[in-house]
Amino acid sequence: MKEIKSINKKSLAKMMALIYGLVGFFMALVVAVLTIINIIARKDFQGSVILVTSFNIGAGLLLGVLTALLTALIGWIIGYIMAGIYNRLAKRTGGIKIELVEVIEKAEEKTDDTNKN
Repeated sequence: MKEIKSINKKSLAKMMALIYGLVGFFMALVVAVLTIINIIARKDFQGSVILVTSFNIGAGLLLGVLTALLTALIGWIIGYIMAGIYNRLAKRTGGIKIELVEVIEKAEEKTDDTNKN
């Protein structure tokens, strides 16, 4: 049995920022695509379909990038705070106990079998 006594704040914050940023980016792109589909399906525009679609793709990408940056910042802050809270609580109550098992990967097994022959 192993115990996680503390978590590096910057490490968790970096990982949370990456996860939040990716999720935010893809969610913004989904919203942009659905908006384009809705506008074209309802014919709720004036002018050419190509211009409307191009404008909305550009706006969608910009929205995706801005959303990714904002959600990454939020993820970094949340990760940093969560690691600090965990570290304080782990000192008082004990950390998370996990059981680790040694695993032999199949690629290593195949290499070992080949070398034996």
